[in-house]
Amino acid sequence: MQQVLCPQCGAPVSFTSAASVMAVCGACRSTLLKDAASVRRIGEAAEVLEDYSPICLGAAGKYESKRFDVVGRIQMRYDDGFWNEWYLWFEDGSDGWLSDASGQYAVTRRRRAKTAREMPAFDQIKPGFFFKLDGQNYVASDIRTCAAGGTQGELPFVADGGWQAKVADFRSLDAFLTLDYSDGPDPELYIGRAFALSDMQAASLRNADQVRETAGRFRGQIKALDCPNCGGSISFVAAMATQVVCPSCGSTVDCAGEKAEVIEKARKLKSIKTTLALGETASIDGADYSLIGLMKCADPDPEEPSQWIEYLMFNPAQGFLWLVETDEGWERVKVCDTWPSQVNASTVRWQSRQYRKLYDYTSRVDLALGAFNWRVKVGDSTQITDYQTGNFKLTREQGEAELGWSASSPVSGAQLAEWFKRPELAALKSSVGGGKSGAYAGWAWIATIVLAFLNFDNILEGRLLPSLIGLAFLWLPAKLADKLSGRGE
Repeated sequence: MQQVLCPQCGAPVSFTSAASVMAVCGACRSTLLKDAASVRRIGEAAEVLEDYSPICLGAAGKYESKRFDVVGRIQMRYDDGFWNEWYLWFEDGSDGWLSDASGQYAVTRRRRAKTAREMPAFDQIKPGFFFKLDGQNYVASDIRTCAAGGTQGELPFVADGGWQAKVADFRSLDAFLTLDYSDGPDPELYIGRAFALSDMQAASLRNADQVRETAGRFRGQIKALDCPNCGGSISFVAAMATQVVCPSCGSTVDCAGEKAEVIEKARKLKSIKTTLALGETASIDGADYSLIGLMKCADPDPEEPSQWIEYLMFNPAQGFLWLVETDEGWERVKVCDTWPSQVNASTVRWQSRQYRKLYDYTSRVDLALGAFNWRVKVGDSTQITDYQTGNFKLTREQGEAELGWSASSPVSGAQLAEWFKRPELAALKSSVGGGKSGAYAGWAWIATIVLAFLNFDNILEGRLLPSLIGLAFLWLPAKLADKLSGRGE
């Protein structure tokens, strides 16, 4: 470790990593550049927004049996939010990165491909793009052009306010691949895996109280968050997000600037009555979650429209999970850290289970209230494909710049009542088979009516056999679909 004195304020600044060329003074925010003979000040680093992440400088963990220390951070900002890239220094003298985005983590390290192959152009990559490297198939999950919104600690390159990154992330099971085009058309290659927070030393992480106390602030600059449009309090957010929709006037407020700023004035808020209210708390699997945001979503399909409500729950240590309320009941949804091993036109294999395709549809945001870990806009649309086995569902979600998978299971009213300590919720039903299951049966009923009309004379004359055969062809598939969706269990 090399320690120097900041030329601006005289505070000690450490260079832990031999690969570090830049460090940010913790006292005055000066950006220091290290060369062979000296350290010089080249400017002042932008403040980072303290968010809901429990990770901090000085935290330690293990990856592939090697200990690492967290020595730096870049906060990467894009149009709809930000995420953290933590710079790691390993005990063997190597370095790496810990990606920290919305409660999902991955460790990657710089690698060279074992076999030479042509890399795709950045503009060629879209969500779902397939890429094979060293015999392993990857699928593009996230493509971003972003900028450094703030830095901390030490870094292996200079990331000042004008620094921009172009990155494409790929997934394969729990493997994580990043192609970094920041320095030109030929990308740098980073390979790693999804990372569990349990592999960090618990004592080195920020605890829940520290997260709630500091999150959402640029050190000492944001003391509270009141809506700059109407003055209403939005303190329930606990500063866990990049954006909040004011529950009083419907204005969308950006929480990631040096002061709360209205970025979009919503139309007059329509009244909405929801089963769960913003700010409620629940004890789920022994962890205390807060309900920080809710969205009213719809499938605009003119032939089979539907609506549902998604509730965003947050715990500092466990991250995010969703509770989804549909006409058919409730589900608990969690983003998948490990992706499916096989995907084809009709089935998906995930964690040793085969899921059968149910349907494709669109999810459109009609209303958003509360806090979110990305910038939600009314009208945002995502293409959804649902797969199912028994009572469990796997969902593929694709937007313009990202692709993801989530897993869901039904939740009973009794379970909700226990989680939220609200006995009246026990009367609610769980969702078995997914929000659009039963569609085939609906068409079967329509076809039955048509069949009866066309065979009306035969029925009156007692010639029932043709009609019974037709009914069998209609309803046996419907019953089979019910059984596969879990309705028959």
